[in-house]
Amino acid sequence: MIGARCSVAGGYVHSTTPPTLTVTESLSLRRRQFTALHELGHHLQKTDSRLALAVRRQSAAPEAFEDAACDVFASLVLIPDDTLQPRLDGRSPSAGDVVSLFERTQASRAACSVRIAEQLGTDGIVAVLDSAGTVSFAATHGEVYPPARGWSQADTPLVRAALHRRTNVQVDDTYVQYRSGSTSVRLYGDAAWSGDYLITVAVLDRPGWKSFALPRTGSSGFVSRQQFCEVCEEQFFPAENCSKCRTSRCPAGHCACTYAADRQCERCFLTLNPNQFASPTARVCKECAE
Repeated sequence: MIGARCSVAGGYVHSTTPPTLTVTESLSLRRRQFTALHELGHHLQKTDSRLALAVRRQSAAPEAFEDAACDVFASLVLIPDDTLQPRLDGRSPSAGDVVSLFERTQASRAACSVRIAEQLGTDGIVAVLDSAGTVSFAATHGEVYPPARGWSQADTPLVRAALHRRTNVQVDDTYVQYRSGSTSVRLYGDAAWSGDYLITVAVLDRPGWKSFALPRTGSSGFVSRQQFCEVCEEQFFPAENCSKCRTSRCPAGHCACTYAADRQCERCFLTLNPNQFASPTARVCKECAE
């Protein structure tokens, strides 16, 4: 039985012994892999008390939260962090980036969409549509709600242009169409074909496929490209990411790995860098020890 609320064509039944995972046979091998991992995510949610508690703590739409978490779990297994090529300029990836990730990995288009959606850096949606413009899968970032699987987007400006021209297209004013008849806020849109499927990326601002784009009403605001190193206590322009934690390194080489090694002084109770202690086993910082 297929779970109607699931973002994938599969299901999980926890009442059987052992629990049952189902995957639609008609899907491609890549999509079956993604679906199987997604449903395994539901099993983990049901059998791990920490994960189950995290879902129950969601006051709004806990089922949607669990479903999105399973999408992320499946995509992380299929596309590890070291496979991605993240943008460092704070702007969103394009539909072409989703197609490129699909072509150089063995992950499904859905898995690629989830991983790229994580990097949008703004409110937006990454969707996989069939050749008629119907949603096969959609991943979201921020406050824009995704369209339902099986719902047509053929009449939206971006998809209509892509279906008409049968080429990759970009538009400055598109939206998402919902079952209720309502639409999303106005978005910048980019569409690229991947075989018989159409990949779309629609974002509120900072589209990576445009050299310059005005922010939408209500989304404007100063976004500094500089970051602050708490160890050096100086701002810096990020030039490279740490291969382990994937965060920006400052010119002195500090990243999230540096902060993860911080320790708390048992006397002043401040969390400090290891170099503020006399030795790796010291429980009191140098200043307190004086």
